[in-house]
Amino acid sequence: MYRTQLATISAIGMLILSAPIVLADSGENYYMHGMGAGGWIFGPLMMILIIALIVGVVVLILRWMGITDGAGNRRDQALDILNERFARGEIDLEEFENRKRALNK
Repeated sequence: MYRTQLATISAIGMLILSAPIVLADSGENYYMHGMGAGGWIFGPLMMILIIALIVGVVVLILRWMGITDGAGNRRDQALDILNERFARGEIDLEEFENRKRALNK
């Protein structure tokens, strides 16, 4: 499942990153299209804006797909493992409660 999500994200990312190349001007008479000196100022600002937009979209897609940072996820995984071990009878109730209290601190 994770590989499928990663492949989907990679494909979307490649499409987004290749769009400026496909839509680029041929370069003929570039400065004759009214860019003037304003292009030197607004060009880099627009690139920063576009990159920030791309990063924001990728983060939203990752969160929508359920892929989060590992900080909160590790604690949940530890509790799941602890519950499974208790359900299988590998640990008794006292040890289960002690470890659960330790994880919640």
